[in-house]
Amino acid sequence: MKKSQREIINIIALVIILIIAFSISNLFNKSIKEENSLHNTQNANPTTTNEIELELKESEETTYDSEQYTDLIINDLASSEEEINFSPKAAFIIDDLGYEREVAKKIMELEFPVALSILPFLQYSEFIAEEGRKNNQEIMLHLPMEPSNSSDNPGPGAIKSYMSEEEIRKSVRDCILNFPYIIGVNNHMGSKITENREIMEIVLEEIKGYNLFFIDSMTSKNSIAYQVAEEMGVKAAVRSVFLDNENDMEYIKGQMLKVQETALREGEAIAIGHSRINTFYVLKRMIPELIKAGIEIVPVSELVK
Repeated sequence: MKKSQREIINIIALVIILIIAFSISNLFNKSIKEENSLHNTQNANPTTTNEIELELKESEETTYDSEQYTDLIINDLASSEEEINFSPKAAFIIDDLGYEREVAKKIMELEFPVALSILPFLQYSEFIAEEGRKNNQEIMLHLPMEPSNSSDNPGPGAIKSYMSEEEIRKSVRDCILNFPYIIGVNNHMGSKITENREIMEIVLEEIKGYNLFFIDSMTSKNSIAYQVAEEMGVKAAVRSVFLDNENDMEYIKGQMLKVQETALREGEAIAIGHSRINTFYVLKRMIPELIKAGIEIVPVSELVK
């Protein structure tokens, strides 16, 4: 073979090698790009559609089927329910007990809480306390106090403005110890005493010493008894409505409507009535109406603060 022919063959072979090398290089670069593209796609979307659905499903099961989470939901609902179901409250006290027992026994038969506030040193004071306790009624001392009109007699054991400090203390203690089961005190008459800070501080010190609450009957619009009790840390409350200043059934019904209005407006009301048959009949008839209006009838001890 001539030299010129061999040179041509070598050139053709070199060209073929270059073409093959170029093709291989293109294929290699294409493979790298596809691999990079796939890698970027996986980073941006690490799961397939099926995997995403499975992940969501697992997340839902963890969130909503967890017993612990369910318990938290139930507790939250229970808390909300207590707030939603808040109801106004009313409490009733019957004063002047101890003179007789027939009306007192009827009052004890009422099927809702009634505090029995009993005057000391009377014929039936201890009997009513014992019977009231058996009927699960709260027992209070109706503490006699001197009224503004000193000619009105508050009864035995009364606190008088002319007494010495020791006489006042002894009188309060004797009244408290006269009959059993006392959990609180409210004043009988006493407009002259409840306006007197010095005397009320003495009285309330004794009441606090026996761990009793005090309810200001508000026989005087100028009474400071509740204010003093608050200052001294004695659990206390104030009477909202007198039921039977007139012993007339229509009047008492009107006062019961005031109890309802007060409870609905202010959230609570304390009503005081007396040991009278008309008061008993109105209470028996109208308490169910208050309950229908959404008012809860509670022991008076629930409304002292």
